[in-house]
Amino acid sequence: MKKIAHTFVTVVMVVLSGCAPEIGLRVSVPNVPELQTDTAGVPAEAAKVKIGSFTDGRSSDTIVVIDGRRVSSEGELGLIVQEGFTRYFRQAGVRVAILNAPMVEGTITEWKATVTPSFPSSQAKASARLKVTVRDTRSHPIYFATFSGEATASDPLLDEESVQKLLAQAMGSAIEAAVKDEAFMAQVARGRVE
Repeated sequence: MKKIAHTFVTVVMVVLSGCAPEIGLRVSVPNVPELQTDTAGVPAEAAKVKIGSFTDGRSSDTIVVIDGRRVSSEGELGLIVQEGFTRYFRQAGVRVAILNAPMVEGTITEWKATVTPSFPSSQAKASARLKVTVRDTRSHPIYFATFSGEATASDPLLDEESVQKLLAQAMGSAIEAAVKDEAFMAQVARGRVE
C-alpha cells in the first residue's frame, strides 16, 4: 500500500510539474506584433511625427511572476516600444520623420505577466502601461496621456515562448490604444508649429 501511495504522489508531481512553464531566470521580450485592426479613426492631418525615446520606468525589473517566482527582464524594453510606435504609426498612414515634426516619447510604467500553473492548463495574464508625452516642433510638452493593454492565455503547454508572445501582445495593445485615440492623434497633429 505504501508503494502505491508513493507511486501516486510521484505521478501527481510529474503531471503538475508538466503544467508549469519552464522559464529561466531572465526573459527577453520580442517585438510587438503587427497592428491587427483598422485605424480609420486616425485624423488625416496627423500626417507626420517623430518618435522619441521610451524609458523603462518600472519599479522593478520583474517581467514574469510564475506561481510567486520572479523572473527579470532582459534586453532594451524602451527600444521595443519605440520600434512598436514607429511601425504602428506607419501602418496608420502617419509619416515618421526625423526633423520638423511633433515628437512622441514616454515611459514604460508597467510591463509584466503573471503565470498560474494549474491542471489541465496553466493561466497567464500580461499587462502593459505607458505614460506618453507629445511635444510640439519646438520641444514644448503639449499633451500627456496614459495607455494600457492586456492579453491573456490558457494552455496546457504554456512555455517561455508563449509568455513572451503574450507580453508582446499586451504592449502592442497599449501602443494600438494610443494610435487609435482621437484626442492623442489630434494633439500630435496640433504639435506642428511653423
